[in-house]
Amino acid sequence: MNPRPTTRSAALSALAGFTLLAVTGCATPPPVAERMEMSPMGTVTTYHRKSSGSLGTFDGQVVWTHAPATWKGKPVISFGAPQAGVALHDPVSFGMLATLHPDGKPAMSFDPPLDYAWPLTVGQTWSSQYTVTLHASGAKVPLKRDFKVEAIEDVTVPAGTFKTWKISWKDSTGETETRWISPAQGIATVKRHVERPATHAQGAGVLDAVLLSRVLPAR
Repeated sequence: MNPRPTTRSAALSALAGFTLLAVTGCATPPPVAERMEMSPMGTVTTYHRKSSGSLGTFDGQVVWTHAPATWKGKPVISFGAPQAGVALHDPVSFGMLATLHPDGKPAMSFDPPLDYAWPLTVGQTWSSQYTVTLHASGAKVPLKRDFKVEAIEDVTVPAGTFKTWKISWKDSTGETETRWISPAQGIATVKRHVERPATHAQGAGVLDAVLLSRVLPAR
């Protein structure tokens, strides 16, 4: 026969049950970035870019403008700068479809589009395979990227302080990149750091960029 529980043991059991319920029922779910919000057409973002080696010798401002465009007969978002060319993005996911030279001629296109594995959570890792078409030669080159969502960080740049998702990746060319993005505000790059090793097909190079300003179009 089981002994009858004492008042004290019953109280402790009830307290333990209440504590377990509180922990399991009120735990805060981890933050999730569901998608990249879209900046309005006409948004102008200005960066300070410093690069060297195979990533180009440059130290100055680069001004990017969001504008409507078409790619293969379909509407896309053009994210272009006179100094750096144009990136064409999917209007729904903001995945990168292609890049153009400053003169508007196609440079590279990507199948599937370069994108993140939404939704994002801290600690998430994944690998993606792409086929890159080099339009000057028509060559199709395989590319693999290994991604990791490193952290959520408050990052201060000249444009202000932003709550960002820190994402890093390394691709099959040996190039590595760390990028701080603000999906909720539609900012694909708050800050970035890129490195190419000497073994890269184009040689060693380094690039750093920080957001100087972001101007939304007048309503």
